[in-house]
Amino acid sequence: MNFIYETQLSRVQTIEKWASPIQIKYDGNPTKEDIAVLKQIIKEFNTIDGFPGMRIVSKNENVLLIYAPEEDLPEIRQEYDLSTFDKGICRRVSENGEIKSAVIVIESDIEQAYKNSVVLHEFFHLIGFYGHSYDETSVMNREGEPLPKLSSVDTLAFEMLYHPEIKIGMAYEEMNAYYQDKETAEVLK
Repeated sequence: MNFIYETQLSRVQTIEKWASPIQIKYDGNPTKEDIAVLKQIIKEFNTIDGFPGMRIVSKNENVLLIYAPEEDLPEIRQEYDLSTFDKGICRRVSENGEIKSAVIVIESDIEQAYKNSVVLHEFFHLIGFYGHSYDETSVMNREGEPLPKLSSVDTLAFEMLYHPEIKIGMAYEEMNAYYQDKETAEVLK
C-alpha cells in the first residue's frame, strides 16, 4: 500500500484510473523496435483483470504518443502545455477521477534500450500512477535508471489499482481498508 500511496495518491486525493479502453495513436518518428515495444507493453497490460484494455488506433484516439527528436521538444512542450522533462513525459486529463485522455512524449533520438524503459515508465504514469517510488526494483523508481520490465511490486500495484472493488474516486483510506486483511494470493486471483 505504501507503493500505491507514493505513486498513485501522492498528488491526488482519490483513486484515478481509466474506465474506458485506451485508444493509442502514435506520431512522430518511431522505429520498428519502438512499435514492437509498444505492442509488447499493450499485450502485457491487457492481461490485468479489471483493466479496460488498450490498443493502437489510427483515429479516435484518447492517447497521443509522440516520438520526437530533442530539437523538436521545445515546440511540442509549448503546443501541449508540457513542463520541462527529461526523455519522456505523460500528461493526463481526468474528470471526476476517471482518466479521459493523455499525451505522452518520448525523446526519439536516445539509445533504444533506454527509450524502451522510458516508454514503460510513462505508460505506468498513463494508467494511473502519478508519482515515483523509492522501490529501486520498480519502473517508477525515483532514483537511478528506468527499468526494462515491470517488477512484481509494479504488477501487484497495477492489479490492486484495477481490481473491480477499487472504484474511481475512492479514497486511499477506503482502498487501504479493502486490502488490509488480504494476502497477496487473494489479490492476484
